[in-house]
Amino acid sequence: MHQTIWIALIMVMVNTATGVLEDDCLACMCFASSNGCVMPDPVCQNNGFGEVCGPWAITQGYWMDGGYQGGLFYDCVEDWDCNESTVRAYMTRYVTDPNADCELYARTHVGGPFGSSADWTLDYWYQVRNCLDYALFTPPPLE
Repeated sequence: MHQTIWIALIMVMVNTATGVLEDDCLACMCFASSNGCVMPDPVCQNNGFGEVCGPWAITQGYWMDGGYQGGLFYDCVEDWDCNESTVRAYMTRYVTDPNADCELYARTHVGGPFGSSADWTLDYWYQVRNCLDYALFTPPPLE
């Protein structure tokens, strides 16, 4: 009996022991991704490495890894809520460290599931940190 309770407790701890993507971190990731957390016009642009879309500059592969939010990719990236839910789902999938902080989330966002420790993700993290330090972000407009 005690063993069953112990196993159940461990399972609850494992399933809930992840860091939290704070709203200010998410907003600053948006700020750094789209020069002020704005819906780009046009919504999708080529950044030199491929097509990125929406205020968090997500790719179609990122959207797929985020669980195909909103049904169709191009419909999703035109919608604020769908963009946000895609980023949150992607982070839930790939950031499993129970001590995750904004740096890990930001560097995973820009670097992918295996790029969070890559040197080239530091510039993006510094932009996000600057936004946090100086409260530069503005929340997306209410619709």
